[in-house]
Amino acid sequence: MNFDQKIYYNDKPLVITTNSEAYMISNPAAEEYEFFSGATLRSYTQALRYMEKLGTRGAIIEDISEAALLEQLHAMYMLLDAAGGIAYNEDKEILMIFRRGKWDLPKGKLDAGESIEQCALREVSEETGLVNLELGEKICDTFHIYEQKNQQFLKRTAWYKMKGTSADKLKPQKEENIMEARWIAEKDLGPFAAKSYEAIREVLKMATLVANK
Repeated sequence: MNFDQKIYYNDKPLVITTNSEAYMISNPAAEEYEFFSGATLRSYTQALRYMEKLGTRGAIIEDISEAALLEQLHAMYMLLDAAGGIAYNEDKEILMIFRRGKWDLPKGKLDAGESIEQCALREVSEETGLVNLELGEKICDTFHIYEQKNQQFLKRTAWYKMKGTSADKLKPQKEENIMEARWIAEKDLGPFAAKSYEAIREVLKMATLVANK
């Protein structure tokens, strides 16, 4: 069975895979990605440097060993767990937040002693003001590479569907740079998704809320 994992860096996908040909057949857009062979530090370094260039679409690293791909990745980055959610209200509207010039979904890092499900509910509540939340099914995991205080991190975010209510007053968490929280009808999501991040668009696609183009 083939292994594929998509990791976002510089708002672009880095795909690590044991079969790049099969991946590109299933994901035609990946034909435009730069190809690198072998689960080596050199491949990862070159792929990430390539993705920093303007106009590049993404990169693929292929190796026959899933274990080798993950071992090299985890040797380079400290793994952090996080969780977030897509909250629906009684009118089937979806809650999005506006942060740092982008429309986003509420999410945050796992605290010590809590489960990933508890983290998802807490973060959505803290960032939006929703109090009455009911956890639904898991949507997917996304992965994101970033740097903070000269440390390199690989953040794994678990995403869940949630039931909320418009009766709760929305209170965007200003200390987290959230300027607005808004209920959006599914038919109106397109322009908001277009002004979001690639990883967020992936979550919305996995939840079948926007078209998979």
